[in-house]
Amino acid sequence: MSGARLVMVIAAGALAVVCAAGATAGGQATTAGSYKQVGKWGTSGAANGQFRGPFGIATDRSGAVYVADTDNNRIQVFSATGRFLRKWGATGSGPGQFLSAQDVAVDAQGGVWVADYRNDRVQRFNSGGAFQQEIASSQPTGVAVDADGNLYVQELSGRVTRYEKASGYSAGASWKAGGRGGDIEVSPDGTVYASDTAGTRVAAFDRSGKAKGVMRGGLSNPIGTGVDLDCNVWVGQISARRFAKFSPKGKLLGTVSTPDIVPEDVAVGTKGDLYLLGQSEALRFAEDRSKPAAANVPARIAVQGKVAKIPYTLSDVACPAEIGATATLTGNGIAGKAAGLKLKAGAKNTITMKMSKAANGKATFRIVLKTNGRPTTEARSVTVATG
Repeated sequence: MSGARLVMVIAAGALAVVCAAGATAGGQATTAGSYKQVGKWGTSGAANGQFRGPFGIATDRSGAVYVADTDNNRIQVFSATGRFLRKWGATGSGPGQFLSAQDVAVDAQGGVWVADYRNDRVQRFNSGGAFQQEIASSQPTGVAVDADGNLYVQELSGRVTRYEKASGYSAGASWKAGGRGGDIEVSPDGTVYASDTAGTRVAAFDRSGKAKGVMRGGLSNPIGTGVDLDCNVWVGQISARRFAKFSPKGKLLGTVSTPDIVPEDVAVGTKGDLYLLGQSEALRFAEDRSKPAAANVPARIAVQGKVAKIPYTLSDVACPAEIGATATLTGNGIAGKAAGLKLKAGAKNTITMKMSKAANGKATFRIVLKTNGRPTTEARSVTVATG
């Protein structure tokens, strides 16, 4: 993300997500509902674990958290729970030095990319902080890396450029994404999201720069962005002082508002944890999965010849393209199971379930979805009718 200020409110240690008009909290594979705060670290200063105006945050595959500590001209690395691990960087223009480190991104090989704003370049390091290479760029505000290792850089002018890994990061496709550059993120499905800090939108593109749509939803001066494990997009809003959560298709799922910190960026960990970066602190939130979401199935399920064909819809989920699942139907004299399911994201599915016991009456339909390595449970009370 890039350097502008946002404000959020933390109330009673929980992150309140307010569903937008037309959005529902249940019936979706994603838990678009609540997160609970489980950690916080950092104060204002220059010591280890302290920050001065940090603008960017990212995670790697091991769960480590990287912070672009902008005004201290360094990168700090923490464990997933906020324990200080290491740091590198100093003020200057040489290799490994920074003049306003605006953003940070980590590729699949552990390479750490830093937008070195006032030095007009992007630098790459290994995970331990050893300098590897630099790429010239005019006032870079945001960096991101796709699944193939290609680098995307957004500049203050709003221009986005893709640098090809296969050719040693030579410049490839380039396009204008907005009036004033901010953050840039690449979803696991390859969609590139670029925030226009001078406007009212986050624009979506394919990897070559072809426009795929925009996210508005009341956005004003959007800045930091992050993509969660289900490809939903989190956007920080400067003027509205909130974070908004969008589906991959641009549907506003909810907003997060809180007045106790001034957040700068958002990142999502390997287990779905949400990291919010403020001006002098980092906060960690975990998805609250204490209660199953309501399953998106009909209230009446028909059984014919001990086989139930159950319609089920995965809503507002774009990745992965197929989601593994196991479904059960249990009640008085009712028992059925369907395992090894492969459900299409964002589409209507039919679950064919073999019943070991079939009777008329009330039952509980339960489905466990394996979304990006972590299970999500949905359940609903239904009426079973045999024929």
